[in-house]
Amino acid sequence: MSRTKSRRLAAALPICFLIAGCGAPAPSDQAEASVDTVAGGAVSPPSSSTEASHAVIKKTAATGWCSTNEPVIFSCQLKNRKTISVCGIESGEGAKTAQYRFGILGQPPELRWPEAAGKNRLTFASAPYSGGGEAQLSFSRGDVTYVVYSRIVRTNFTPGEPNDPAISDGIMVLKGQALATDLICSDSDVAPVDYELASEYADQSDAAFVIPGE
Repeated sequence: MSRTKSRRLAAALPICFLIAGCGAPAPSDQAEASVDTVAGGAVSPPSSSTEASHAVIKKTAATGWCSTNEPVIFSCQLKNRKTISVCGIESGEGAKTAQYRFGILGQPPELRWPEAAGKNRLTFASAPYSGGGEAQLSFSRGDVTYVVYSRIVRTNFTPGEPNDPAISDGIMVLKGQALATDLICSDSDVAPVDYELASEYADQSDAAFVIPGE
């Protein structure tokens, strides 16, 4: 098993350990991930308290927009070479916040939300599937909702056979209740949603789990 696949399976463990198996159908990636982007700017510098509470992470493709001393809650690169990252940041008062960043690395981020720690927080939700599950980090700007996800769905239900999990990570963008785009991470070096960090840096509400059209 590859290191990336092992990392994805480990990330889904909180909802898989009671259910045998794991995997999900891959949606198309024809549209842009950012339906409503804003000009970026320098990403907020990490605080020393973040580095003290989390091990420094070696900079790789999977760390994306996150600084080496920011916890990586999620990160991946899309087919269009743009990178989505959710990084843990802290205010001077110690307020912890998950911050979404999107764009081409090396350029100002096209979208960064929230702008600073302590003002707004992403929502973390998860749901179990038969032989797997899905974790989501979401936020809304007006009628546009951004949903970063890591998904595992079982594809083989033959008794005694392997579950053959289908694994996907990506982002859904909805306008109102309608799905505007669904992009799959294309690079093999993916940091899937980290359940522990998501619970720490985002507001947890499984009732907020997003299902397009509902």
